[in-house]
Amino acid sequence: GVVPCSPIHPTTAVTFGALEFFRIARLRSPHFSIQAFVKTLCDLQGVTFQCYLCRQFTIVFDLYLQIRACVDSIVSQVLQRDSEDWRLKHACAACTYKLTGEPELKFKLLYAMDGNDSLKRVLRRLPDEIEDGHLPLSRDLPTGQVLTSSRYLSREYVNKFDVTGNTDPFSDEDSDANPCAGRWKNMDDAKTRKAWGVYDETGIFIAVCRHGTCLLIVDMVQSGERAKYPLAVVSKLMTAFGDGLGGGYDIGCRFQTTLARSTLGSQARVLNHTCLVGAFHGHAHRRLCQLSHLTLYVEGLGLEDLETCERTFSKSNALASTVRYATVFHRQQAINAYFEHNDHFEVYANLTNFLFDNYKQALAIIRDGKTILPNLKRDLPIEDDNIFCRWLEEEKEYLEGLSCEPLEETLHMEYWQRLGKLE
Repeated sequence: GVVPCSPIHPTTAVTFGALEFFRIARLRSPHFSIQAFVKTLCDLQGVTFQCYLCRQFTIVFDLYLQIRACVDSIVSQVLQRDSEDWRLKHACAACTYKLTGEPELKFKLLYAMDGNDSLKRVLRRLPDEIEDGHLPLSRDLPTGQVLTSSRYLSREYVNKFDVTGNTDPFSDEDSDANPCAGRWKNMDDAKTRKAWGVYDETGIFIAVCRHGTCLLIVDMVQSGERAKYPLAVVSKLMTAFGDGLGGGYDIGCRFQTTLARSTLGSQARVLNHTCLVGAFHGHAHRRLCQLSHLTLYVEGLGLEDLETCERTFSKSNALASTVRYATVFHRQQAINAYFEHNDHFEVYANLTNFLFDNYKQALAIIRDGKTILPNLKRDLPIEDDNIFCRWLEEEKEYLEGLSCEPLEETLHMEYWQRLGKLE
């Protein structure tokens, strides 16, 4: 069959085979553009390429994807999988499926969330001059195309968690509760304010499970990593999964304070939501913060480092050239299609190897620990295994009791600095 480019008196049509081939090819190689594919078809057919052919193919491809979406919706209804959170609750088999007699874990679901500014979209404006500091209006025509996806959170939903007035959820007045107060500036809009005049969407904010399955996507609109993005994600996840969630975030310590102050604070406390810091980013945090939030010291995490977002972004960044000048709809369409394909054909396909490799690594650590740890305990000497936990507690109490740097350490540092000046 073929799909026409116009509903009335069509002169050009594209076969379903060509449309499906392009869909799969672009999912495997996001750099593969519509223009490149249309030029390829022209070369095969021996005709001269014309720019309007790209526009015609875009119309046909949108219609083809809409047909696929309608078919998927009908199938989901028949299978009774059309509830609001069905996909989210069944996104990852390893995370969401519970076996009969399976022991209760401290964390029902472990996930990581983070923002990425690679998938920005240029806001094309009218060629007017700047008047009174106001930028020209957008030249994008209004469209009725709206992406329907349970993976994407709408702007309206996200804006419900926006903070208005003079209350700053990221203020540094929480130094007592947050040892890293004043340390992180990636949520400071001042760093991204200059980009607002160029970009509309300044990136995406995503949540992925510990195995790499994409749970939720949020567009960051004319801002940096503001509080409303992680708050919207946490709200949706707590609604879908309930209690026992553990979320890794590169500034998890600061976000814990933000979450407690927000309208979700009471719900997060009741559902025992835990804010964590990934193993890679944890080394940039203060030691006192590490003892409370770093994955290395939190019981129940095992080998998990909660740095899944970084590995996810390393692949999704290939979409950047495709979505930079796209419309709002086509950008979301490309991002949603990429993560859907990646979940089904990459993450799920590699899940068995992921679990098997982690299992072998855990067995190796246990085996080595049975031989190395007793020797270390004998050399130190240590008789009680509980002393390791007590050491961490004592270190935490010591750091919490410090009102200023120890005098001896201050003198050592000052002496070292003066020696450096003499060289």
